[in-house]
Amino acid sequence: MSSDSRAAGVSFVCPVYNKEQYLEEVCAAMRAQEGGFDREFVFVDDGSSDRSVELLRDVTRDWPDTRIVVQENQGPSGSTNTGCGLARLGFVKLVGSDDLLAPFATELLLRRIEETQVGAIYSIQRYYRDKSEIAYDRAAAFAERSRVVEDHLYQAMRHNFSGTTGTLFRTDAYRQAGGCDPRVFAEDFSLCLRIARHRPIAMLEAVTCWGPGEDPSRIMTGRKNQLLHDYNAALHYFLKDNPDLPARHRRLAFRRCAGRAWKWASREEGRGWFSYFWWLNAWSYAPLFCDFAWATGETLNAFALSRPIRPGYGLRAQL
Repeated sequence: MSSDSRAAGVSFVCPVYNKEQYLEEVCAAMRAQEGGFDREFVFVDDGSSDRSVELLRDVTRDWPDTRIVVQENQGPSGSTNTGCGLARLGFVKLVGSDDLLAPFATELLLRRIEETQVGAIYSIQRYYRDKSEIAYDRAAAFAERSRVVEDHLYQAMRHNFSGTTGTLFRTDAYRQAGGCDPRVFAEDFSLCLRIARHRPIAMLEAVTCWGPGEDPSRIMTGRKNQLLHDYNAALHYFLKDNPDLPARHRRLAFRRCAGRAWKWASREEGRGWFSYFWWLNAWSYAPLFCDFAWATGETLNAFALSRPIRPGYGLRAQL
């Protein structure tokens, strides 16, 4: 394999945790990716207790350039860092272990990221209740042009840019960023923040993948308090790690975190006016004498008042 082909190739990285009911279709969609680019496949079984490992070995037994790593459970951030740390090609295509890629997804994202020369590109993922809802429009997808995000770090913080299966990253951008934050359970938002700290990012308004919309094990659809907690946790640790961020970024992070915490505490936990999270939210509008890293950390407890939260495993990314 030449150095040029390696630079243009794609490492498909799929962390797996107890997803045996989806894996055959997920793997089939990965194997069916169109395009003449070089590719490799890395699966990380993150301590599954079902038959995920056996299924993966059976389904991929005749695949070239495929590795299956089995590790003790480290959560989405830890398993994603393990897989991406093994990537040998120029781009990383993350794939959720219950998501289905459009046949053209990787080819399209690869074209657009090379056109824009950004560090990461994000497209649209849809969710189904029944698989009969899944539909792709290749012509419409390729007609969409990508948009390089202006003021990309600020906008990533403002709009919670996240997602896995609808993304494509440059491998060197992933490594420059240090990977996902292992202190945060969910992997995707912390990764976007860390990449946007160093590289521009782009958005593509094209549907490239679908996932199950009513699976209670999905953070996005079944564990809303974990999702919101991890948005805030990603911002909290990002501020701690980057004390030199512009003041407007630090104020935005506090405002976003405090607003989420107050809405959750009032709507889901019955916390009233002048409760602690109300005061944090009010303070975020005029944050005088504020230690923003500390203040964002104070918002995290809102999401664990009556429901459990899984913290990150705190492991250093091995890249």
